Amino acid sequence: MNLTEVRAAIEVERVHLAFEAGAAVLSDVSLSVDEGEFVALIGPSGCGKTTLLNLCAGLLTAPARGTIRVAGVAPREGNPQVAYMLARDSLLPWLDALANAAFGMRVRGATKVESERRAHALLAEVGLAGYERHYPKALSHGMRQRTALARTFAIGAPLLLMDEPFGALDAQTRLQLQDLLLRLCEQRGQAVLFVTHDLAEAVALSDRVLVMSSRPGRIMADVAIDLPRPRSIRLLHKDARFHALYASLWSHLEAGWAS
Repeated sequence: MNLTEVRAAIEVERVHLAFEAGAAVLSDVSLSVDEGEFVALIGPSGCGKTTLLNLCAGLLTAPARGTIRVAGVAPREGNPQVAYMLARDSLLPWLDALANAAFGMRVRGATKVESERRAHALLAEVGLAGYERHYPKALSHGMRQRTALARTFAIGAPLLLMDEPFGALDAQTRLQLQDLLLRLCEQRGQAVLFVTHDLAEAVALSDRVLVMSSRPGRIMADVAIDLPRPRSIRLLHKDARFHALYASLWSHLEAGWAS
């Protein structure tokens, strides 16, 4: 099913999940992500943010209670409507940057010519023109994440799940890649569910930020980010509204710790 046929890219309704040990991970979680919307998910470590992404990606079995629909259907592993970018780049060391960027398309059945054409264009967009034949060991951490970002967007999925993709980078590289992600998303209009521990990143990138409580995770707040687009990471940090939203998220997060 194409996302253009439905309004919501993701619908999570009253999901409760406990793993085999019996302790609840998620409790009565409901959320939605509309077509073209960028939604960030923040909360204490262990509150179930990545678990939610894995449920939406079809990597975990159905929750004990509640329903999840992705592009109007139940989640399933390998859904072509979904691309998933992890905190680690997960590049294959025996493939060069071009082959790594094309890998997702090749897995999904694209021809070598077509996948390499798209991968070449995406590597140029993320600032890696001229590095196509470099292997991961010859790339910096930031360049590896740029390659992973190119791989994610090259797939062309209308929904992106992103699990702290910039969390391990130095501050300068992280800001550069945030600006790059803003530009790519604004150009392509994909829906994004983005996990982060960085409140400034959540404010800068998102249309809405969902704040989760301590485990078992539940949604404590749904904060609209009323900053105009297109955005510049550099200019946002000089904006009083940006800092007010940051403070609001911090207050919600503190309340979640206490709950």
